[in-house]
Amino acid sequence: MASPVSVPTSPAQDHSSAKKWLGVILFLAIAAIGLYWAKWNPYYQKAFVAAAKHSIGSSIISGKSAVSEPPSWHAAWDYSLSYFNAIYKALIVSVLLGSLVQVLIPRDWMVRLLGSNRYTSTWIAGVSSLPGMM
Repeated sequence: MASPVSVPTSPAQDHSSAKKWLGVILFLAIAAIGLYWAKWNPYYQKAFVAAAKHSIGSSIISGKSAVSEPPSWHAAWDYSLSYFNAIYKALIVSVLLGSLVQVLIPRDWMVRLLGSNRYTSTWIAGVSSLPGMM
C-alpha cells in the first residue's frame, strides 16, 4: 500500500500561514477585550441594578421626570449628549474592529466564509454578531 505523499512547504509559506493565524488571534483578543469593556461588563453590572431596584436607571429622554421636556434645540442637544455618553465605548470598539477586520483577517478567508449566497454564510455572520449584540 502506498503511503500518501506529503508536499513540502517552503519557509515563506510557513511564515505567511503563521502571520495569518497571528492576525486572527490578535483580532479575537482585541475583540474580546473591547467587547468586555464596552458591552459585557456594563450590562453585567446593570443586571445587578435591575435585580435590586427593578429598574435600569433613568430615561435618556426624560431623565428622572415623568414627562419629557417639549421639543427644542436645547432638548435635542441634551439628548444627543446623553446618547453619545451611553454609546461612546461601543462606537470606539466598533470602529476599531471594523478596521482590524480589513487589516488582520485574511480577505480570502472572509470571502470563503461569508461570500456565498448559501444559508451557511448568513448563519455564520449572524452567530458572529451575537457577542457584540450588534
